[in-house]
Amino acid sequence: MVFSVNNHRLMANGAPAPFVASPNRGAALQPLYLILHYTAGLRADGAISWFQNPAAQASAHLVIDRDGATTQMVEFNRIAWHAGKSSWSGLDGLNKYSIGIEIANAGRLSKGADGKWRNWANNVVPDADVIVATHKHENTPAGWQRYTADQIEAVIEIGVALHQKYGFADVLGHEDVSPGRKVDTGPAFPMGSVAGKIMGRK
Repeated sequence: MVFSVNNHRLMANGAPAPFVASPNRGAALQPLYLILHYTAGLRADGAISWFQNPAAQASAHLVIDRDGATTQMVEFNRIAWHAGKSSWSGLDGLNKYSIGIEIANAGRLSKGADGKWRNWANNVVPDADVIVATHKHENTPAGWQRYTADQIEAVIEIGVALHQKYGFADVLGHEDVSPGRKVDTGPAFPMGSVAGKIMGRK
């Protein structure tokens, strides 16, 4: 898949990527950062549906499913409501300064009495899709759903296209801009290598 940006819309192989508009958006945006999140759900459709609800008071520019399929919900020159209370490098309220990508992933998991890994919504995640790791801001290990190779590839390729268009200062996780409040993308996501490939760092 070859990604590009045209008129603040994501293009895939020269055609517009699927677009499902979210009402949860703000004024004009000139992005400085790319911020990555996980949805805390198993599939993208749940997040896409939630972001269409005004009561959610939340949105993202893009949602990436487990197979790498990507849906845009807010134009890249409009504020999406993905970062919430946040700060980075002297800036407060990162919604005003960033493009947000949500990646379909159950996130932090715990083991039930039946020995199965489950997320906050009690959805079961197979053992093969789980790593046990300690979050960089925490001291206790937990289960985390693995990201798929298709998702990681999509994040990198889309991130490169966005960086070529908007010239990011960096690529961050929600955990970086809202430490103590948020833990995504979590230890299952290879943030260092993904950010390096998007930004062109060795």
